Amino acid sequence: MTSAPKSFSIKSFGCQMNVYDGERMAELLSDTGLAPAAPGEDADLVVLNTCHIREKAAEKAYSDIGRLRREDGSRPLIALAGCVAQAEGAEAQARSKMIDIVVGPQSYHRLPEMVADAALGRRPIDTAMPALSKFDALPRRRKAAPSAFLTVQEGCDKFCTYCVVPYTRGAEISRPWSDVVAEAHALVKA
Repeated sequence: MTSAPKSFSIKSFGCQMNVYDGERMAELLSDTGLAPAAPGEDADLVVLNTCHIREKAAEKAYSDIGRLRREDGSRPLIALAGCVAQAEGAEAQARSKMIDIVVGPQSYHRLPEMVADAALGRRPIDTAMPALSKFDALPRRRKAAPSAFLTVQEGCDKFCTYCVVPYTRGAEISRPWSDVVAEAHALVKA
């Protein structure tokens, strides 16, 4: 059994969608009382928010996992999130015993409860692509900055032979217009 984490850090690889997802995961974790680790400080929980478009990006994530072991032999809880997590699922944990949590891009709204499970010694995996929109389960945006990402649509239904997006991000889903406008107003107000 591991102690419950008190701090976190999120490293996002790849596209702007991962940057957005990383920001939303940070908001979720902050809402549970975890604090972002200061730059250069060891975090109790490290989330690697991965890209699966190119093999090199996936290998970079696994390489980063290996570097998370500390000099004293300890390590943080490690969550593999994003498209590599979605594509590889349980195979990711088989490949690296250091991965405690595997969570796909359509399930990261469950990250806080998965962290609680991992702190109890479990190794949760969630790569479901539920029909219920994750956006309904996410907290209101709080970002206060000159710019912010705003998701209007994600996923894809095209299944091009060269592309993994339908398999890692799911079916194309457009958010309701009223939700997008409300989030835009909230971001401008912040």
